Amino acid sequence: MTGKTRNSMAAIMTVLVTVVMWMTAAIGAIVLLAGGIELVSMLSGSPISIGAIKVDDHDISVPELAAGLVGVLVVVCAVVFVSLELRKILATLAAGDPFVPDNADRLTRIAIAIAITQLMRYVIAIFVGLMVTGTSLEFSVDLIAWASVAALFILSQVFREGTRLRDEEKMTI
Repeated sequence: MTGKTRNSMAAIMTVLVTVVMWMTAAIGAIVLLAGGIELVSMLSGSPISIGAIKVDDHDISVPELAAGLVGVLVVVCAVVFVSLELRKILATLAAGDPFVPDNADRLTRIAIAIAITQLMRYVIAIFVGLMVTGTSLEFSVDLIAWASVAALFILSQVFREGTRLRDEEKMTI
């Protein structure tokens, strides 16, 4: 692969990651704003009117809505964080030197962010199960997410070893 091809592929991936990041942030902001308005309406006990939109029919309980908003916030923050880390990794790829110690750390941080997001799913499920009457507590394990966490930890070690070997090679005459 030529340097120009590698740089163009990194540039394309950077654009895709950036688009995903901004779309997630925008949709998350809209959902959080709408959910926040609904929550205020529910807590105040009076309908809220915004132009032709009237918020007064609540098909969800306050704990369910609050848990949903926390869930949206966690996912949006995780996607934005992971996207920013991926953009930094792609920048090193575009520069032609992805085996730098920082990328190993970035991969580790991405793995931790995904793990925290998954753990927050369990915390939110427990919260809803305990706070909302008539709700059963059900857990599901997202094997793909947990496999991704394991793969990212492994890749971070591969990057650390690759960096070490590259540094040793530079010292060899």
